[in-house]
Amino acid sequence: MARITLDHIRHAYGIRPSAPKDYALREVHHEWEDGGAYALLGPSGCGKTTLLNIISGLVTPSEGRILFDGRDVTRASTEARNIAQVFQFPVVYDTMTVYDNLAFPLRNRGVGEAEVKRRVEAI
Repeated sequence: MARITLDHIRHAYGIRPSAPKDYALREVHHEWEDGGAYALLGPSGCGKTTLLNIISGLVTPSEGRILFDGRDVTRASTEARNIAQVFQFPVVYDTMTVYDNLAFPLRNRGVGEAEVKRRVEAI
C-alpha cells in the first residue's frame, strides 16, 4: 500500500456546481499513511462510494488532487494506479466455475495463462 493523500478533493456529478448542495462529495483533505487500518463511515448518500471511486480511478474528481506516495494520480487510469476496490456486493459470475471467476480479472489484464494458473491455484 502507498500513502494516499486527498488534496482538497470534491466532486459534483452535475456541470458547473455553484453551491455546496451541488456536490456529491464535499471537500476532503486527508492523508492515509502506509500500513494503517482505516474505515469510512457515514450515512447513506454522504459520499463514501464517490470517494472510493475517485481513489480507485473510476471517477475523476471535479476539484483537487489524489497523490499516491506523493505522485499525482488524479488523471491516471485505474490500471496505472495499481489499487483495488472491494465492492459491498461482490460480483460472481454464476455461469463460471470458481477457478474462472478468480482467473477472470487476471485474464482481463493480459496475465499469461501459466501465471493465472499459478495464482488461482495458490488461492
